[in-house]
Amino acid sequence: MCPMQDDERCLIVAFVTPKPEEFDRVKAILEAIIPEVHNEPGCDFYALHLDSLGRLAFIEAWTTRALWLEHMEAPTVARIREQTSGLLAAETEIFELSARPVGGAKGLVPSTV
Repeated sequence: MCPMQDDERCLIVAFVTPKPEEFDRVKAILEAIIPEVHNEPGCDFYALHLDSLGRLAFIEAWTTRALWLEHMEAPTVARIREQTSGLLAAETEIFELSARPVGGAKGLVPSTV
């Protein structure tokens, strides 16, 4: 059971590990879908990064966990799964977080809302 409430702001870190020879293709697939996700209800922040291990990492913020769960069932996520099928070296790792702020504004991921 998840200790987060569905009405709580939800932060996500998702690691996508392309096969080395498919890195550019997977990156292009993910980049093409980003503008659509930005328009989904509840999307505060959705950005692609590269980590020190060579994985692609989405850093996301959703106004509520419920809206993030809706995103996970959205056509954009289905397209990501379909278009990257067979191109990944590992299952996508998804970490769901909720803020436990300390230190004022610098203790929170900023909201664009």
